[in-house]
Amino acid sequence: MALNGFLIIDKRVGMSSYDVIRKLKRLHAFNKIGYIGTLDRNATGILPVALNEGVKIIPFLENVQKAYRARFLLGVTTDTLDIEGKVLTETIVEPFDQDIIVNTLKDYVGKITQRVPIYSSKKVNKKPLYKWALKGIPVEAPEKEVEIFDIKFLNYSHPHVDIEVTCSKGTYIRALANDFGNKLGCGATLYSLKRTKHGEFTEDMGIDIDLFNVDDDLINYLLSLENVLQSIRGVTIETALEKFLKQGMPVPITGNIKEWKDGEATRLLNKQGVLIGIGIADTASKTIKLKRLINN
Repeated sequence: MALNGFLIIDKRVGMSSYDVIRKLKRLHAFNKIGYIGTLDRNATGILPVALNEGVKIIPFLENVQKAYRARFLLGVTTDTLDIEGKVLTETIVEPFDQDIIVNTLKDYVGKITQRVPIYSSKKVNKKPLYKWALKGIPVEAPEKEVEIFDIKFLNYSHPHVDIEVTCSKGTYIRALANDFGNKLGCGATLYSLKRTKHGEFTEDMGIDIDLFNVDDDLINYLLSLENVLQSIRGVTIETALEKFLKQGMPVPITGNIKEWKDGEATRLLNKQGVLIGIGIADTASKTIKLKRLINN
């Protein structure tokens, strides 16, 4: 059986995202392997790992909503903006009225501007920011616009604030913790973080990496390519058109063209229901153009 698909790993504290890849590589010689959405070493939760042909559809799974459960620690700031970093300030903070906490959190819902943490993999002058930081070379970290779709207040047990955040790709929850602390006037750092959702991949799908000990474990927990990208339209390609598609030629859109959006991503399936490619609708030519060919 070809190991084409995804493993949805529930990453634990202390592992880097690439540690997960290293362990899986020890079990199987993959042609291609990659993960979506780096999780910091002290963060836990959903880490989708693409195997072989699954790597080809990573671009269609990146720009999605993500959800996190986070705990902020009030009164402490660090150089990494999380509890793993060097403490920069530590302040004795009197408990806040809970309404102040809740209302301040609401200020971050919507499109906001964040400054990228200096300890991050974002490249400036062709080098990740964290490498500049480790060398002690001051570099201006860029700002970026992200979107917070929802912040749900969970609990306030001084000095900890627990929340759930639903946000866009590229949102730094530790930057959110830092900004939140600044607005309160006491400082704050990210104490713990768990990613509970990455697009269509949810917390209940996460598998502990320790369950993978032999090659067969990969097969048992493999999420097939046919079961991914369920949010986009699936189209069955006639057998006679398959060979043209595999040669990179477009195939006609069937049905009512008005039901299609130009540039719409589409799952292309053969008569047996096997994913053979990802296409993009071109309403002007009334065709679907192949974007990624899947080799089964």
